[in-house]
Formats: sequence, structure tokens, C-alpha cells
Amino acid sequence: MLLLKLVLTVLLVISVSLFTGCNPQAKHPNQINSFDGASYDTLTLAHAALTSLRPSVAVTYPQYKDAFNEAAASYSAAYEAYSVFRVIPADQGSAALAISNLTTSVVYLENTLQAGMQVPAATAQDIRGKAARIRAKAQPRITISDILNELEIAASIAATVPGTQPYAMLAEMVIKATEQAIAAVESSSGQPIDLSTITPLAPLP
Repeated sequence: MLLLKLVLTVLLVISVSLFTGCNPQAKHPNQINSFDGASYDTLTLAHAALTSLRPSVAVTYPQYKDAFNEAAASYSAAYEAYSVFRVIPADQGSAALAISNLTTSVVYLENTLQAGMQVPAATAQDIRGKAARIRAKAQPRITISDILNELEIAASIAATVPGTQPYAMLAEMVIKATEQAIAAVESSSGQPIDLSTITPLAPLP
């Protein structure tokens, strides 16, 4: 339980440092508006997580290929809608809807991986409850991507899997994907929006 609390706390502290008003995420110098910057950050998170997960799903966990491909397809649709928005800012609604659909697909993928880790439902529920309480205390200073929220929770759930369990490699894969997603958005902080860094991933055959 100590490891669980540590992982959850560290991930939430990182997200708070990225997105709170007291230490705001730097704006991208070429962003059109706040929606533009937030959308780019969200796509950066999702792109990094999916890029991290893809090789392991392809080689070690092909049973999750369908869920991964669904998330990759949703990402591609979100990327296209966001690309159109950057040319035609009046079309913000279509981009917002596509990003919402992407979030749903990422949540489904993470829930599918969680089921494979055989984590007790009560443990997962407890973690989600802790995350919700921490975020409630941070409001309204914190504005966070729903995708980052889901990745943090998934990593915290994965941290409860003992290293001796047969699902430990799957859990490590989820934790690594979250770490890489956070690293990607930190690296892009304050940098110009560059669509070439978040191009869609090819689906798994």
C-alpha cells in the first residue's frame, strides 16, 4: 500500500505542477487560443502513451490489439480534426468532439489492460476515489487533461501488482506509458506547436 500511495502521489504532484495556476503550464508561442494549447497537450499525452504501448502490444500482448487499434483510430480522427481547427479555428466544436472520443477510447484501452492485470475491483475503486479527492481539493486551480488523469490512475493501479505476479510485465508497460506521456508533455511545454511531433500511429496488423 505504501508503494501505491507513493506512485499516486508522485503522479498527481507532477500533474499539479504542470497544470495549476500557481505554476502554470507554459503557453505555446504559436497557439491560437487556450483550447489550441490544451488540445495539443492532450494529443501529445495520448501520442506518447500509444507510442510506448504499441511495441509491447504488438509482440507480447496481441490480445489487446483490438483495443489498441480502436484508440489509435480515435487518435487519428482527433489529429485530423485538430489539424483542421488550426487552419479553420471556427471549427473548434469538431475538434473538441474528436478529442472527447479519443479520451473515451483511451479509457477503454486502459480499462482493458487493467482487467488483464487481475487487480481487485475494490483496489481500483479505492485508487480512483483517492484521485478524485485530491483533484477536488485542487480545484479550481487545476485544469487537467482527462487523458492524463486516466493514465495516472492506470499507472497507480498497475503499481499494486506485485513483481512476482505473471501480470507484472503488463503492469510495468502501463507505468512506462504514463511516464513517457508525462515526459512528452513536459518536454513540449513552452515550445511551438508542431504537428509533425504527434502524427497518427499505424494500426497493428
